[in-house]
Amino acid sequence: MGRRLEIVAAAALTAAALWAGQARAAEDASQDGASSSGLHIELNRVADNGGGGCRLTFVVRNATGGEVPQPRFEFVLFDSDGLVDRLTTFDFGALAPEKTSVRQFDLAGVACGKLGRILVNGPAQCGEGGAAAHCRAQLSLASRADIPLGR
Repeated sequence: MGRRLEIVAAAALTAAALWAGQARAAEDASQDGASSSGLHIELNRVADNGGGGCRLTFVVRNATGGEVPQPRFEFVLFDSDGLVDRLTTFDFGALAPEKTSVRQFDLAGVACGKLGRILVNGPAQCGEGGAAAHCRAQLSLASRADIPLGR
């Protein structure tokens, strides 16, 4: 009877380990956006551009299943005190389907060290009835920089 109990316990532990591994893999896939549909925007790097401004580098993955011709999003920059510094629109240019692209935006007069967080307010220039592809796409956001990117 003792040996049988050991076998059942070992099987239960193996099943639990497999389940935990699958759950962790699913969570990792959902965090990096590789397996879900939509537009995935990651704030990858924030660096002084040498001209008294700040350069934001984004990695964008188009997993919508089709081309997104001209995605534009309104961003809100907050300073380190939580106050709105400015609203701006970033045009990410044409995004081919199932492709990852890198886009950089220089912000004149913005010191990177004073940025506290960045908010994506939503899509801009959606056209009549929100027909533009980026307005219909599910949006996921992430940040590898010290500055959070969210909604």
